[in-house]
Amino acid sequence: MSNQASNPNEVILPADFQVPTVNDFTGAPGCYIAAYSQDAQQGVYAVGEGVYLMGQLRVPGTYQGSICQPTGYEDQDISAENIFKELFDEKLSPACSNRSCWAGGDTGGFVGAN
Repeated sequence: MSNQASNPNEVILPADFQVPTVNDFTGAPGCYIAAYSQDAQQGVYAVGEGVYLMGQLRVPGTYQGSICQPTGYEDQDISAENIFKELFDEKLSPACSNRSCWAGGDTGGFVGAN
């Protein structure tokens, strides 16, 4: 799938994107969940108030506006969900080791979702 897809739920970002990106899920619809931490040393950049973006994972789901809604977690706060902490631990280690990262869905700006 090209980055030029008109549907943000079909966009797959390159693995060398400015934010570490894991594209294990390449089906559609899909969206990206961001991994956040308070680790300034490992963070890609600060998003505010001592919180840093560590990377992102593409998961089954859709964008509602600019927010990724993973399948099965629609309209839920995904930040405390252990399944995403475990995924980050596995896929974005060492930056997210020991479940030190939490999930957020506000990634639509990367794929053109408003």
